[in-house]
Amino acid sequence: MFTRLRQPLVIFGLVHAILFLLVFSLLSDNYGAGLLERFFALKILDGQVPYIDFATEYPPLALLSFLLPALVWRTPLAYTRVFAVEMLVLDLLALALIAVLANRLKLPVSKTLTMYTLFVAAMGPIMVSRYDLLPAVLVLAALYTCITGKNKSAWALLALGFAAKLYPIIIAPFFALYCLRRRQYARLIAGSATFLGVTLILILPWLVLDARSLLSFFSYHAERGLHSESTYGSILLVGQLLNLTRVQAGLTFGSWNLMSPLADKLATVSIYITAALLLIIYAGYGRWLWRQPNRVVKVEALGNESAWILLGYSSLAILAFLLANKVFSPQYLIWLCPLLPLVIAERHYWLWVLFALSGVVTQFIYPYHYIEFEMGQPYVVVLLFGRNLLLIILTVLTIFLLGIIPAPGKLAKSKQ
Repeated sequence: MFTRLRQPLVIFGLVHAILFLLVFSLLSDNYGAGLLERFFALKILDGQVPYIDFATEYPPLALLSFLLPALVWRTPLAYTRVFAVEMLVLDLLALALIAVLANRLKLPVSKTLTMYTLFVAAMGPIMVSRYDLLPAVLVLAALYTCITGKNKSAWALLALGFAAKLYPIIIAPFFALYCLRRRQYARLIAGSATFLGVTLILILPWLVLDARSLLSFFSYHAERGLHSESTYGSILLVGQLLNLTRVQAGLTFGSWNLMSPLADKLATVSIYITAALLLIIYAGYGRWLWRQPNRVVKVEALGNESAWILLGYSSLAILAFLLANKVFSPQYLIWLCPLLPLVIAERHYWLWVLFALSGVVTQFIYPYHYIEFEMGQPYVVVLLFGRNLLLIILTVLTIFLLGIIPAPGKLAKSKQ
């Protein structure tokens, strides 16, 4: 298998090296990429303890990814270059995992890697200026190890992803539901214990030094306001253009947020909307599982159809989380880049276009025209609203693709 995959991996690896180390790195120099990551890295190198000596919104593993480049070089330009190399290494790992999974699912490897490359190019310099490839690759690796039957490894990788960005926790119910349906209770207990064990090990220093410091980390996220780029925020901003509502905007909690009675209410209820959508998605996955033959499965690895369904529902959960959450930063789209190429079959090219176009619009707004967005320029506000609308359409079409809702005109095709 690896002999067959070697050539496309070498070719695409070289393309991605050029994108990351030349194109993206040079573009990112124009807007001070990596300054925030370097700021926190230098604090740690000065002997300060995160969450205790200084506040930060980032989980422990994220801070480690910030620290590694600073161990090599600390000047701003050199740091950003090394950080880009770190992201390239993660990207190459994503390429390898995508190729192996595509081969396993009997998808055309070169076309699947082409789609991933298209998504990466659409995201642009955000790929090397933020660390979100780390949790994205950890989620992909967790799904890969789950598909190949390595239960404890899957849960351990998911715990590492949780320690990098928090959002990977939404994948855990899929693992649990699969084990429950297949009556693999021992595997579920072992996997859950592994997840908790890895998580506890990663937060142990803070539990020993000052357990309350972890509460400040979670309260930071709970107290954040309505992000202007969220689905709700984009609707309010368009409503303001149409004189239907009024909002104020300002830099709080490290992002450009909206303030008004309605914005505050939407920020409060967003967590309930997100939870409701995720529960519906978990129920859909459970419904699919319980429609399969009810038997104890001796083979640990997932079959092709089960693997594709797991990848599809995981992507759908992330899409729902992005669109329903009160915070939607530009780099969050990176979470979907490694997954969607494996879900969208090679025949559905128009779905490629939807996500790629969403990436291009995101890149256009941030970093190139974010000042205009903060000033409320109508064309940028409308573009952001259009980006979110594209993602909503993609989410609906993914629901049809997975066969959750029968699609008109036989849009949804059964996976062979």
